[in-house]
Amino acid sequence: MASSGRLNPGEKGTISITIDVRGKIGKLSKTIQVYSNDPKRPQVALILTMNVKDAFHAKKHDAKDIFGKQCSGCHVDAGKGRKGIELFNADCIMCHNYGKTASPVSVMRDMPEDKLKHAIGEGVKDSSMPGWAGTKGGPLTKEEMDSLVEFIKGLK
Repeated sequence: MASSGRLNPGEKGTISITIDVRGKIGKLSKTIQVYSNDPKRPQVALILTMNVKDAFHAKKHDAKDIFGKQCSGCHVDAGKGRKGIELFNADCIMCHNYGKTASPVSVMRDMPEDKLKHAIGEGVKDSSMPGWAGTKGGPLTKEEMDSLVEFIKGLK
């Protein structure tokens, strides 16, 4: 909602705008209509554009966070008992989809297989990608991680 008020000719002022971004993420734009008694331009549209970041997901989280109670509902539980594309679609795609924070499958497909296995199992340094291997506190077995590599590399 924009503030309302009047300015006399030649006066300067501020337009205060509040936008509720709760539940929104990504690119957002809002149009604000400004009305005046100027006969040449009685109405002007201001278009505000912004990139809304999800404050919780913008923070760096470690494996304990992601595999813990608060995050596991989205990042672990849906993939339990799944392999390959089903596991990827359940637990990985939310970060590895186009336009998200992590590399999409098309980019990962070009990675050397050993580097991809390491990234899945051990995590990626200086990123929010934890090691998903059971030995790193993650929920995945070697067989489940291998199935992800096979899917990503297009082997199955």
